[in-house]
Amino acid sequence: MLRSIALAVAAATALTLGASSYAAAEILARLSYHWGPAHPSAVQADAFAERVNARLAGKLKIEVFPSGQLFGIREVMGAVAAGSVEMGGVVGIVSFPPINRNYSITTFPSYFQSFEQQRAFFKDDPVGRQVWSNILERTRSTLIAHNPVGPSAVYSAGSDLKTVESMAGLNARVLVKSDRARWTALDVGKMVSLPTREVYTALQNGTVDTVSTVPGALKAYSWWEFLTAAQLPWLSFNDAYIMANQAWFAGLPDDVRAVLLEEGARTSREATDSIMAASTAAHDEFKQRGGTITTLSGDELTKLRKLEAEKVEPALAELVDAEVLAAVKRYVGR
Repeated sequence: MLRSIALAVAAATALTLGASSYAAAEILARLSYHWGPAHPSAVQADAFAERVNARLAGKLKIEVFPSGQLFGIREVMGAVAAGSVEMGGVVGIVSFPPINRNYSITTFPSYFQSFEQQRAFFKDDPVGRQVWSNILERTRSTLIAHNPVGPSAVYSAGSDLKTVESMAGLNARVLVKSDRARWTALDVGKMVSLPTREVYTALQNGTVDTVSTVPGALKAYSWWEFLTAAQLPWLSFNDAYIMANQAWFAGLPDDVRAVLLEEGARTSREATDSIMAASTAAHDEFKQRGGTITTLSGDELTKLRKLEAEKVEPALAELVDAEVLAAVKRYVGR
């Protein structure tokens, strides 16, 4: 009898230890993004992963897969939603309009004046909150951090970009639907739809000579080997995000979720504070390499704003619901 009890206790102890060992097993999480290693958003994503790994050593480990090793810029949101990867670096204007077309409002030139103002619309305005909630629901994802890619400008290898008319006849890259409205208004010669990984070759062989992009991309992808001119003011503020699969995130232990959100908040602050400085630094280096930057002002800026109001905005308005456009106009005071 005593021997049977001892064996039972030993077996129960072994099962308990086994269960405890299993429960304490380190959780592996994959973070996929398309940015090259020199891109400011890649630097911030890596720093986020490193801090989380240090704080949660033995509990959770984030494995980073950069440069589109797992998923490209257009595929990563679907991968996060499907659970094919636990976290992803998502560029809003690429991934969200197919989910909710109203996110395209972020591309309306000169509407939002900062990342903070743009985010506040989706957080504080009732119409904006509805759009953002719908995106999270339909993508089955959770926002971990803002990781902006930067403000966008126009860059060209085929024009000095010193006037509004200087874009006529150029061969422009298209990344998202909203690009076409602006390029059409500016009378470019040809529009070519290209993912990020194909732009370098397209610039090299002349398939395109003009892009609308963020300063960080010039260096990260070596596009400034071909691009020679830039035109300001900034067109829009391109936010990006570290998103997590909602079901995976909800199933994590409370302390693990708390650390991810705490480090996500830190990344949001640091990435937002640094991206404008990084953009200025990229432009400084662009000029050191011989590039020229023209900031439209006076009559040329007036001409640009008139073109945007009369030709670009009506075309872009077709991409969003009238209620959302009206709400944004109220919010930004237009």
